[in-house]
Formats: sequence, C-alpha cells, structure tokens
Amino acid sequence: MNKSMIAGAVAILVAAIAGVGVYLLQNLDGIVKDLIEQVGTEVVKTDVRVAEVKLDLSNGTATLHGLTIANPKGFSPEHLFSMDSITVAIDTTTLAGPVYVINEISVNGLRVLAEQKGATTNVQTLLDGMSSAGDSGNAASEEAGSADEIRIAIKAINFSNGSLKLTSDMAEPRDLKLPRFKLRNLGTPEDGLTPDELGASIAKQMLGQVTKAVSKAIEDAIKEAAKGSFRKKLRSFFNKGDE
Repeated sequence: MNKSMIAGAVAILVAAIAGVGVYLLQNLDGIVKDLIEQVGTEVVKTDVRVAEVKLDLSNGTATLHGLTIANPKGFSPEHLFSMDSITVAIDTTTLAGPVYVINEISVNGLRVLAEQKGATTNVQTLLDGMSSAGDSGNAASEEAGSADEIRIAIKAINFSNGSLKLTSDMAEPRDLKLPRFKLRNLGTPEDGLTPDELGASIAKQMLGQVTKAVSKAIEDAIKEAAKGSFRKKLRSFFNKGDE
C-alpha cells in the first residue's frame, strides 16, 4: 500500500470519527433521555419516561421536564410519580476524570399518587419489587461493570413543592403537601456510583421519604374516619333517645 492510499485511509477514518462526534453532540439530549428512561425502568421495575432533556455542558447544567414513573401492576393506570422539572448543576472540572461530580440536583413539583389497597400501597409495592430484584440486579451490574464504566457522585438532591394524593379503600381521598426533603452524598468523588447503583440509591431513599408521608396520611385518614363513625353513632344514639 503506497503513501497516498495510507493517507486516504487515515483521512476517511478521521472524517468518520469526526462525524460520530458531531452526531453525538447534536443528539446528546436524546441520548441522555433514552439512557434515563432505560436505566430508570430497569431500576424501579416499572415504566419511566422523560418528556424533554436539555444539556448545556459549557455551563455545567442540565434540565429535565416531565419525568414520570408508572404505577406497579395491580394499581390504577395513573402515574405513581411525576415531576415538573429537574435542574442539575455539574462540576465541569470533573468531566475529564473517572468520576463525574454533580454539585446539586433540584427537583421541583414532585407529585405522588399513593393508593392503598388492603394492607399495602403502590409505593410499598414498588419498593418491595426493587428489593426483591436487588440481588440479581447487583450481580448483573458487577458482571457488566468495568473500569471504564461511567461513575457519578451527587452532593445533594433537593425536593420542593411536592404534593401527595392519597386514595384508600378505608377513607375518603386526601390531597396533602409533601414536606421539603434532601438526599445527601450519593457516591464519593473518589469512587462514585454506576448509573444503576445511583438510580437504585436515589429511588430507595426517595421512596423511603414518601413512604413516611403516606403512612402518616393513612394513619390520619383512619383516625378521622373512626371519629366520623363514632360521631355518627353518638348522633344516632341521642336521636333515638329523643323519640
């Protein structure tokens, strides 16, 4: 092979690599959107969808709109979770390193539809499904893992303006405001977590916070229902006495 042929082959290779780079940059939002949906669905074992992803790597920011998590089987077709917007602040100095560090994630407008059926809720069912699949998921992650796999560390995730709608077979529906809460130190800048590990950690901690709120709401609803029943019996008793 003469020099001109070698030069031509190299030129074609460089052009191909450049073309792939341009494609990735132009389609990065869609690639990240697909990755979130794929990893999220694998982690929570139910359908995860994102309406829109916007990345601005030059400023170290990312914005997601319309993230939804479907109800587990056996519950209504409505979304269990939906989030209005998620903003991400990335430490751009870490993008060339082995661990990508995210300074803060702000989740605005988390809406939860909590459904109680008998002794369980859709939130607890989702959590139980993740736990039962945890061992096999970890084994698969370790088998597929490698030194080159993406690793991420998150310093803080803030949840604000959240609301919860509770439907129960023991009480009337209730609309409640979720308290603000924060998750801290998910992974370390030295080691980080894989996307699967990170997703599982976020989901379990978030579900833990929501489970507390749901349990409190169910407890309050049952107490109010019991009080209402007691008052009704009292009224009935005294009305009979007046006859």
